[in-house]
Amino acid sequence: MKLLIIGPQASGKGTQADLLAKRLGAPHLSSGDMLRAEKKSGSELGKEIAAMIDKGTLVPDEMIWAMIKKELDAHDAWILDGYPRREEQAEMQDKEHAPDKVIILEVSDEVCIQRISGRRICDTCGRDYHIKYKPPQKEGVCDVEGGKLVQRPDDNEEAVKKRLADYHAQTEPLLEHYADRLVWINGDQGIQEVWHEIEKKLGI
Repeated sequence: MKLLIIGPQASGKGTQADLLAKRLGAPHLSSGDMLRAEKKSGSELGKEIAAMIDKGTLVPDEMIWAMIKKELDAHDAWILDGYPRREEQAEMQDKEHAPDKVIILEVSDEVCIQRISGRRICDTCGRDYHIKYKPPQKEGVCDVEGGKLVQRPDDNEEAVKKRLADYHAQTEPLLEHYADRLVWINGDQGIQEVWHEIEKKLGI
């Protein structure tokens, strides 16, 4: 089965994609992970992409697709997370690697803001916490290293609202493009509840 999983930041895409990968025996392919691996590999494509990112230049769709296509070509089944982000990218992918189903994790902006703005990381070891869902034993202090727990600069409410606005603007055309393949999931639920809904609607 070839699946796309789409949702805003903090919707749980990565978590659910990992669960799907284990159930289906297919790789979870994250565009972000692929991008980092390509840059690290030192390939010609990786060098070109790295140079553009370092300059703040937008990486062309064709270059991003070349990187992702290489991974999709290697597998008969996959769960793709983080791509496509725009209709032009979806059209490019459909020519060679059209997904069978597209899972949409519907999460309200309020829940996304709560999930993201509550995140904290240890300034010593980088371990992650959440003031509501994964609090430390002692407020503001890492359980392991004793470091100070801080908020990432882009995890404040204003920055999160900007990212959500960008997501909504990019995603609506994708929903029309994939109208005949959409699987709607209530992402406001807990991890297990979301997973059970995915299981039921995909019949896996």
